[in-house]
Amino acid sequence: MQQAYATQPPAPPPPKRATIGFAISVVAALIILAQGIVRVFRGQAIAFLGSDELRRRVLSGLRVEFVGTIAIIFAILILLGAYFIYSPGKETIGGIIVLVFAAISIITGGGWLIGLILGIAGGILGLLKK
Repeated sequence: MQQAYATQPPAPPPPKRATIGFAISVVAALIILAQGIVRVFRGQAIAFLGSDELRRRVLSGLRVEFVGTIAIIFAILILLGAYFIYSPGKETIGGIIVLVFAAISIITGGGWLIGLILGIAGGILGLLKK
């Protein structure tokens, strides 16, 4: 007697993930988070001069500690967007979240401006699924 061996179809390839956009978005969020923490605990330490004028005009001169708290919230939302970028099928919504909160982080200093630039780059790469 011969036994018939059942052949199984090959396993589907793992889903493609937008790892570059994810990584850049996480770095941007960490930089913005670091700036927020510095502003909460040290006040004006390492402030980006252009952002302070913008903060006075847009946020009506709120205390630097409060602006630091807003930066921390933006960083957490950028991390959430980065998670969505890494999730297959949710790259578009993740890219939009990262782009929006990275762009409006300029009112809190934008992570010494480098966080803003990296956030926009990560959001665009997330939208492009790269």
